[in-house]
Amino acid sequence: MDDFYNSLEEYEINCDDESFPFLNELIQKIEEAFSDIDEKYYPAHLGRENGQKLYCLLKRLKPKVVIETGVCNGFSSAIILKALEDSGKLYSVDLPAIVGEEIPEERTGAVIPPGKESGWAVPLELRKNWYLTIGNTYYRTPALLKEIGEIDVFLHDSGHSYQTMMFEFSIAWEHLRDGGYLLADNIDFSRAFEDFNPNEGIKKYRFGEMGLIVKE
Repeated sequence: MDDFYNSLEEYEINCDDESFPFLNELIQKIEEAFSDIDEKYYPAHLGRENGQKLYCLLKRLKPKVVIETGVCNGFSSAIILKALEDSGKLYSVDLPAIVGEEIPEERTGAVIPPGKESGWAVPLELRKNWYLTIGNTYYRTPALLKEIGEIDVFLHDSGHSYQTMMFEFSIAWEHLRDGGYLLADNIDFSRAFEDFNPNEGIKKYRFGEMGLIVKE
C-alpha cells in the first residue's frame, strides 16, 4: 500500500491559516474528553493537517450537498459545517461505539466518551444545516442517497474494511455530480481505493493523508 500511496500525485490547494484557531479548539475539546479514558481508546479524527485541507477545499468548492459516513465525535462534521456556513447542507451517517457500552474487543480509537453521542463536539451554532442519521451504512447510506439524489462531495470515514469502502465508493459515485469530489480517509487500510476504477483513465490523488477523486 505504501508504494501505491506514494505514487499518487498530491492534490494541491491554496490554504491559509484562518481555520487554525477553530481546529485547535476542536482538537483540544475532543482530547480533553478522553483524558480520563482507558489508553486503548483515543480520539480518532482526521487530524489537524487533513482537517485544514478539507476545510480549505470546501471553502473553495462551496458545495450544496455533502455526505459523510462515520461521525464519531464530530471532528470532520464540525469542519465541514464550518466551511459550508450557509452555502450547503451536510448529511451524516454514523453507527456509534460508546465507551461503557458493548464494544467489540478489537474496536479501539473510533469511540465516543461515556455519556456523549455521535457528533457531540459539533458546536450548536453550526448544526442548523446538519442532518445526522444513526445506523448501519449498508442500509442508511443507500436510502439517504436515493432520497437526496445528486451530491457534490462524498467523504468516507466509516468502517475501513475493503468491502465497506468499495460499497460506499460505488453507491456514492452513482450519485456524485460531474465535477464532484469523492474523498476517503485511511486509504492504507485496504486496497479498496486503489482498486476502485469506475471509469477508464480515472485520476486519483493524495490529499494530505486522504485519497481524493474528481468525477470528470
